[in-house]
Amino acid sequence: MLGAAAIVHADEALQDWIPDVLTFPDDTEIVADRAIGSGVRMFSIATGADGRDLLARWEESLNASGYRATRSEGELLDQSIEFSGPGIANARIIVAPTTEEGQNLIEFDATLE
Repeated sequence: MLGAAAIVHADEALQDWIPDVLTFPDDTEIVADRAIGSGVRMFSIATGADGRDLLARWEESLNASGYRATRSEGELLDQSIEFSGPGIANARIIVAPTTEEGQNLIEFDATLE
């Protein structure tokens, strides 16, 4: 697993607002990376790792490190967590359905403080 600040590919790095306590699978590939103004950030990754397992680990790591993280309720939202903490007003991590290639698309959206 890679730490949040680790380089994902030779010239791609995760956004700097991502908490260092989140670890990413070795096969993580950044598929989208956007900033809107000074406070909104969005990016997506693809990985073959199980999305539900990642969410469970990330929720536990965030809560143990001073962030407030909760699993969203509802049939369509059970594969997402919301969190806030130092420098982050609110953020959401959503696991999209698995692609035909067996990859999980995981989307990160945040509003920074």
